[in-house]
Amino acid sequence: MTSSRTLITGAHGFVGKHLLAELGDEAVPLDADVTDVDAVARALRGEEPAAVVHLAAHSSVAASWVNEGEVWLVNAVGTVNVLSAVASEAPKARVLVVSTGDVYGRAEVFPTPEEAPLQLLSPYAAAKAAAELAVDHARRAHGIDVVVARSFSQIGPGQTEAFAVGSWAAQVARLELAEGGVLQVGDLEVRRDFTDVRDVCRAYKLLLDPKVPAETYNVCSGVAVRLAEVVEVLRSLARCPIEVEHDPERRRTADIPVQQGDAARLSRATGWKPELPLQRTLSETLDYARVAVQEERKPVR
Repeated sequence: MTSSRTLITGAHGFVGKHLLAELGDEAVPLDADVTDVDAVARALRGEEPAAVVHLAAHSSVAASWVNEGEVWLVNAVGTVNVLSAVASEAPKARVLVVSTGDVYGRAEVFPTPEEAPLQLLSPYAAAKAAAELAVDHARRAHGIDVVVARSFSQIGPGQTEAFAVGSWAAQVARLELAEGGVLQVGDLEVRRDFTDVRDVCRAYKLLLDPKVPAETYNVCSGVAVRLAEVVEVLRSLARCPIEVEHDPERRRTADIPVQQGDAARLSRATGWKPELPLQRTLSETLDYARVAVQEERKPVR
């Protein structure tokens, strides 16, 4: 009999940890190298899960330009491997494959709906689009019940410094210990559609319901926020005076000026809407960074 458990690839990453918390006892990490189809199949064998969530991926757009081959291997081939293993070992499971709002590139319509054409401006976006093609094939060839989540910018406690908000929060926490200083930033004029990672994980949980049509869904707030506004909120939360300095090295290759998604399809299908306001998200992200910075300062015994 199929269990009620949900197996999660990439469960120990930023989003994975929050999804484990959201799903509780029903969530189980699927600890297998997704680039090894046999390893994924062995991990699934005999489990008969109710669902599989595929989160494992290289998720930094900037880093995808540096290690393009690895990004394609993990994000595209890794998805093929997970879907192949599900087809052979857990064909009754609902599968959630997480894609990205970056596939829309420089969109012409805002908020951007799922029907908008794809413009693949980075290796990361291209590999995620290829993963979506693998999903379509798995549906047609193997009859797998697969839903795709095109998630826009996710932020929240525990995000790494590879991402803008995670970097800024950590910098502010370190500057507080130094009683002031300079926050290094990139282009603050671009606008991003931010959603708290905990709201995103609620959306993922809802999409695991097999009654929800197996389609592609944007997961986003529907609001485009200038990065300058995010920096100002973090500065206002800081416990010391902080100056801002633009670092040309922090500008992305082929950056997208505006991202603003339309989550109407998701809302109609599940009733989901974001609940956590940006101010709270940034405050709690900074609190997490303060603890992490204090921990890194402790001497190694």
